[in-house]
Amino acid sequence: IDYIKPSRYRLVNKDIVKLIKDQNKAYGTKCFGLGNLNKMKQVNDGGKLISEMVKADPYFKDKGVKVWTGDTMTAASVYHQLIDLPDFDKLESIFFVGANGKIGNAVCKQLLISHPKLKFEIYSLAHTLDHPNVTYTSELGHLLNHKLVVLGKQLSHKKYAKALAPARGASTKKSELTPYKCRLILDYTVPYMPIDLKGFKNIDHRQIAILETSPNSSNFLKGHFDIGFGLEQHEIYPCHAGCILNTLYGRETDEVGEICVNDMMTMWKRGMEQGLRNKPLKV
Repeated sequence: IDYIKPSRYRLVNKDIVKLIKDQNKAYGTKCFGLGNLNKMKQVNDGGKLISEMVKADPYFKDKGVKVWTGDTMTAASVYHQLIDLPDFDKLESIFFVGANGKIGNAVCKQLLISHPKLKFEIYSLAHTLDHPNVTYTSELGHLLNHKLVVLGKQLSHKKYAKALAPARGASTKKSELTPYKCRLILDYTVPYMPIDLKGFKNIDHRQIAILETSPNSSNFLKGHFDIGFGLEQHEIYPCHAGCILNTLYGRETDEVGEICVNDMMTMWKRGMEQGLRNKPLKV
């Protein structure tokens, strides 16, 4: 409930900074990764407020404490998962839920550079990307007009059920195809909550942004990591891996707030060097 009520956000952030201070005092810990709800934009602007609170506290002067979200690696993972899809270069458009978040925003910016003909319809009332290839809508049902849908924000399943309802039971025969284009819904929200697609013969909903380690060829990461979120052995979420990579490569700056697209590409290269790769997506 602390992450739902805005009146509690201040207490959440104070507790996070207190934990950072306690761990530094007890063990000299200098690198801190913010996970999941602890880096929500609404709570602390993607960790930016935590970084500012640490810098403003006299205790942390000259302590070298760094605050990271790992989200740069998540954005890199999502971007590469998309461009590696079969025939992605032929794709005309994407319907994006959550594109105003820092991960979605960075992914869209990079795709607009690498695929200048690709168009986006973003489900949001707030217009944050000013580009001729980007339009906004408040109608979730418009997702049926796009072959590919990307989810970076959790919505109630009732909303998806209503939006998808017209396509329920649509024929898979070419001669009987409906006007609805939606075929694939890719989802990088955590935790992943499968959409009920019973009765939908043409649409798949898949989780993306899961990294696999290379235990047989790399000593970087081995074992279980994010089993609390249902991942298998030798699988890890990109944000977790990103914080570990920051430590390995000696990052001396905070990683909070908006994502730098150039850093996104650098992080992906470093991850590949250590044997990380996106979990293959069967489509």
